[in-house]
Amino acid sequence: MFCLIFKDAKKIKEAIRSGKLSPEKMNKMTSQERRSFLSNIIGEENAKEVNLLFEKKLLLKNQERAMYEWAKEITGMSKDQKTKTLNKIRETYAEKKRRLEDPRENEMFLNEIVSDVYSRKFKTEITLDEAQTITELSQDQRKAQSKLGDVTKWKTEDFVLTGSKQDAVNFGAAKTAFDNYTGGLKASAIKEAFVNPFKVRGLNERARAISLDAKLSLKFIAENSRAIVASVDNSLWGRQGIKALYTHPQVWAKNFAQSWKDIGRIISKGNKAGDAILDGVKAEIYSRENYMKGRYELGTKLDIGTGEEEFPTSQPTKFWVVGRLFKAAEVSYESGAMRLRVDVADLVYKFAEQNKVDMTNKLEVGSINKGVNSLTGRGSLGIVEGSAKATNIVFFSIKFFKANVDTLVKPFLPGWLGGAETSFARKQASIDLLKIVSSIGIILMIANSLDDDAVEWDPRSANFGKIRIGNMRFDATGGMSSLVILASRLATQSTKSSVTGVTSKFGETYGAPTGMDVLWNFTENKFSPMFSVIKEMVDQKTFEGEKPTFINELANLSVPIIIETGIDANHKEGLANALFMMIADGIGISANVYSYNDNWGVNPGKTMIQFKEKVGKDRFKEANDEYNILVNEKILELNKDERWKAMDEDDKRSKLTSEKSDIKSKIFRKYRFKYKREK
Repeated sequence: MFCLIFKDAKKIKEAIRSGKLSPEKMNKMTSQERRSFLSNIIGEENAKEVNLLFEKKLLLKNQERAMYEWAKEITGMSKDQKTKTLNKIRETYAEKKRRLEDPRENEMFLNEIVSDVYSRKFKTEITLDEAQTITELSQDQRKAQSKLGDVTKWKTEDFVLTGSKQDAVNFGAAKTAFDNYTGGLKASAIKEAFVNPFKVRGLNERARAISLDAKLSLKFIAENSRAIVASVDNSLWGRQGIKALYTHPQVWAKNFAQSWKDIGRIISKGNKAGDAILDGVKAEIYSRENYMKGRYELGTKLDIGTGEEEFPTSQPTKFWVVGRLFKAAEVSYESGAMRLRVDVADLVYKFAEQNKVDMTNKLEVGSINKGVNSLTGRGSLGIVEGSAKATNIVFFSIKFFKANVDTLVKPFLPGWLGGAETSFARKQASIDLLKIVSSIGIILMIANSLDDDAVEWDPRSANFGKIRIGNMRFDATGGMSSLVILASRLATQSTKSSVTGVTSKFGETYGAPTGMDVLWNFTENKFSPMFSVIKEMVDQKTFEGEKPTFINELANLSVPIIIETGIDANHKEGLANALFMMIADGIGISANVYSYNDNWGVNPGKTMIQFKEKVGKDRFKEANDEYNILVNEKILELNKDERWKAMDEDDKRSKLTSEKSDIKSKIFRKYRFKYKREK
């Protein structure tokens, strides 16, 4: 819908009254001339829309009435103006008719209209040559489509594929070519606006360009930092795709194996091979009968070819050397997600047909698509769906987070509150959740049978849903456990330390967290790299409690998660364990090291300041590291002691405080003695 604001509509009315603007003048102009003329009255953007509306009306059978409706639609004419305007239109209709009946002028006129229609459809400026290319690609697509079956039944359940497999592949290739070209035009327009924002006329347009440049700059930093941090791995399968592993293991295994073949091909043959893989995947999907029946797009669409939020931009692929690694990660993720999504959808459609589900019903099929999207890491954001890209500037993967929420709550909530919308979708969501919970439970029980300390069953602990090996934790839930942990902590108003195992009531003791603290910590852990940096700069404190530096914040924006995991693990657990954790993180099994860490340099007391002055900065850090190692060893020792396990929480806290105090005293005596001896 398009409507002029009151101020601009008034300008149009005044121009018509004065004779400056009339149907006769409009008809004698080319499309470009009309736009230029109108822009002097109502601005460039409005001129484009008004002209497009005018030209579309000219193509209607009742030309006189069409022009009258055009004038009425953009200005909201009063009754007194109707007769006068209609008479003007009638006076000029003969000239307009002559122009449309002249073959050469008519062809040019229609080409100009097509160009403007494409410009509006693809939301970017389309030249006549580009419009011609779009038309040709569209014709190729329709020609390939005509060989597949009755096109009058296209995208309906009545469509029957009668063409060969090769015909279907040819259609998929033609559609992919069309999508790539039109997508490339939009990408070029965005790039031009970013690189040359001042290529506009007029003060207002220049101000808008500055605003656009600022928005694009923010988006550029946010998208590239998130894409880089998410790169150099094959993590779809243990995060966004892990629910498909638990519900459709054969489909998951097939596509997991294919992802490694894709990575190998890109690394050996270069980025162009990656583009070819993506094009091939899209073409293959478009050649499927379920696409031709319209099921992927009925109701809520299956997320195909829309781009994955972990890779919002491909700019890092242009980096020297590492660009190929980034491309491999990007393509394996996007192609893997699309294949996984349609393979799972095809299975669920088949199951739905067996259960006599009406596959022409938008709600039924849309609910299936929504469920499959959630099962593969793409949750629905409902009324704020259009704001997903803006939201991802603040949060790392908002749709993945929502997918985990949907998976856990859909079987239990009504449709209007975010639950399943149909009985079949509810049944399918319940089956999926049962499979997921059962599979995770079996994995954790196996781990627990091998090591009593490997699994934490208390959902208030950050260790819940993870397999613990020493201080290392490996998430078996694809991030879903964090939601259960948050809900459990808020419901019980208590938390259990993932390091010491001590349970604390909210606000009960000094320094104990409150419910709001827990909720905020959960939220900030979901921040995007750029927003995490902004938060640390505002707080003037990093996650470790230290003062942020330029180098540290640059690393937060540019170092992939898998590399950060390895560096942190190497520092705390040694090289062998670091490599093990990087392998796990590389396939999406989130790996972290939780250990006791008291940074003496943050808010040091008088005693600590005196100790640092006595032994020096280097020895002070050495003593701090040794203290943390000894405390962690003591905690691991206590957690294996049955007497410790039998204590109540207050006694545990007292015992732990006493042990830490003893260790600190020993460290102080040791380093003071070393200092005196060396001096």
